[in-house]
Amino acid sequence: MKCIFPLLLGLLLWSCQTQKPSETPVQPTKSCQKIVANTSVSLGVKGMVCKMGCGGSIRKALKETCAVDQVAVSYIDTLEEQTIVVNYDRKKIAPEQIISVLSTINDKQFEVRLLGSPKQL
Repeated sequence: MKCIFPLLLGLLLWSCQTQKPSETPVQPTKSCQKIVANTSVSLGVKGMVCKMGCGGSIRKALKETCAVDQVAVSYIDTLEEQTIVVNYDRKKIAPEQIISVLSTINDKQFEVRLLGSPKQL
């Protein structure tokens, strides 16, 4: 029994060293110029199941538009509809486009609606 443990440990270490590096090409991230937000909008989002994963997907999708500066996610487990606040450049994107982007990500997981009128910053 004593000689099996070092043998298994050695096999484990050897197998870790012989793994090939990932051959999946790294996708370059979209490079945007500095975004100057001049408008803020609050949106109600249904379909979120967590703040980190869903919130991260939402932030990533909106940042990739190169028109959104900041996304604040307010997630409360017990609510069916979560609130997000998006600061964006109204010359580059409209609230309807933001809603469209969010409605199509994660296999159309989210239902999004406007909460009030956009506000100038």
